[in-house]
Amino acid sequence: GTRTAPRARGTRTRVLSRLFRCIIRRLARRALVFWHGRHRPQSRDERNPEGPNSSFRNSSDHSIPSSDRTKQPSLMASPPKDRNWGSLLKWSLAQSDNGNVAGVGQSENDPNPNEAGRPPLRQLSEEDRKFLIQAMQNGMVDEIKRMKDITSALSVTPDCVLPTQEDIDARVELIHELNDRVCSIDNGGDLHTIGGLVPIVKTLSSPHAQLRAAAAEVISTTVQNHEKAQLAALECACVAPLLQLVLGVGGNAPPLEREGKVEEEHEANDAAVATELCRVKALLALSSLTRGCPLAVSTFISEGGMRALRDVIENDSVSSVGADTVRSKSETALLQMAKKTKTKTMHLARHLCVMSDEVMCCVVDADLLLSVSTCIEQGIPSFGKLAGDWSDATRVEEKKMMPTGAILSSQLREAGVRFLLCVAQCVDFEKTPKALDDLRSEKCVGAINTLGRWYLTFDGDEKETHKDEMTMCSELGKMFG
Repeated sequence: GTRTAPRARGTRTRVLSRLFRCIIRRLARRALVFWHGRHRPQSRDERNPEGPNSSFRNSSDHSIPSSDRTKQPSLMASPPKDRNWGSLLKWSLAQSDNGNVAGVGQSENDPNPNEAGRPPLRQLSEEDRKFLIQAMQNGMVDEIKRMKDITSALSVTPDCVLPTQEDIDARVELIHELNDRVCSIDNGGDLHTIGGLVPIVKTLSSPHAQLRAAAAEVISTTVQNHEKAQLAALECACVAPLLQLVLGVGGNAPPLEREGKVEEEHEANDAAVATELCRVKALLALSSLTRGCPLAVSTFISEGGMRALRDVIENDSVSSVGADTVRSKSETALLQMAKKTKTKTMHLARHLCVMSDEVMCCVVDADLLLSVSTCIEQGIPSFGKLAGDWSDATRVEEKKMMPTGAILSSQLREAGVRFLLCVAQCVDFEKTPKALDDLRSEKCVGAINTLGRWYLTFDGDEKETHKDEMTMCSELGKMFG
């Protein structure tokens, strides 16, 4: 199937690919010109020190001696097979005019360089051949071999506590590199073939939250719009550990060797933020896994995925979104991360409910509509719940201060309203009568009416900012308000 990679990574891949081809082409040309310059017979002008080509002879004196070339360090343990070098040489020649590089073996008065009569080409010596192969290797990376090396390193104690923080950081860097490589649809399909998905899935059970979050991101990138990778991930039983991350299971164990003492309160806040990050990455992986894959959706439901989504939406960590309390930086970061988690959860629920009537029934039976209605009210600023007691001073102060939390609250409300509207428009009320009862419930209608009263206080700029949210809420109000 087609695949939609992140734009930044796609652009970087294309630029690096063009740069790599340009480097290889120039390197091959220079190597061939250098070899022919050493082995072809000299002309009279080149043998004459006073001739017009004496400058070329002098410049060739600066070529690297063969003894120095053999001392160049090797970047690979063993040279590739001859067919790799021969294929690259043929490709390089094909990019040049008439298959001839820089006019090698061609005189100025020869109109047809392909005719017989030019000096025969000599075979490369073993020394020059090794030098050319080594030069090619300096600009080549075997993607599959590198992926094997990374997954082999990750296979060592994937679910154990690592000794030092440096070990954790090094393993995180390896997982990030693997994530960059599986952005290619070919590499994503080959990851399971080389046995790389198994250690990644095992890393989802790591006691370190950083590793779990990075592993979930690799799964998300690998299975995105890739049916083969989706089925391979299901074979590795990745749904259950991903749902554990969604539920916040795992904690964040410190390394065995710790430098200095860390305050318990600070450590607890860091662990909570890391847990929320794992939730976000796991939701991203589940969204990519279930998109267009009925088997993944069935596995998700059978493993209790709907209940997990409801528990995330009902999480009390954002119950005081609008409270005017002073928070520390870590508490603010935790609150913002929790809002992102709820927003992504509602997007995933909206994506699932439109797949089939059976899935829609599971969404409704899990009471997600009621949970989302409560979450929408939590995303309204505290003064918005006062049913009209909004002073001009409060409104002016709010417009001056548009922190990140206010933007995340807006995204939270919009995701909730969009989910309710999607269910209302797509559900078959005869097959799922509970949906009608939930949409007409006091909790759902109350959230819509509270939003409507809050919208009445908006000025022109605010109406333009929240235009989409207001439109969807108006449609819901006409249907069930």
